[in-house]
Amino acid sequence: MRNEKLYIARKENRLKQKDLAKKINVSEQTYLRKEKGKDFTQTEMIMLAKIFNCTLNDLFWEETKWK
Repeated sequence: MRNEKLYIARKENRLKQKDLAKKINVSEQTYLRKEKGKDFTQTEMIMLAKIFNCTLNDLFWEETKWK
């Protein structure tokens, strides 16, 4: 299942997968698999949050809605 939050952040910032792959030091193919659902390492997640100037929660976790 694709990481929708990351996908949207990438599209809104007009970045290509190959651009982000280079910024977090992985191959384009590895980045593609990870954006489609394979887990990012903690270091990669932190780097992506810094690139998008947001929190890890903003990119990687669903908000819990309490009733």
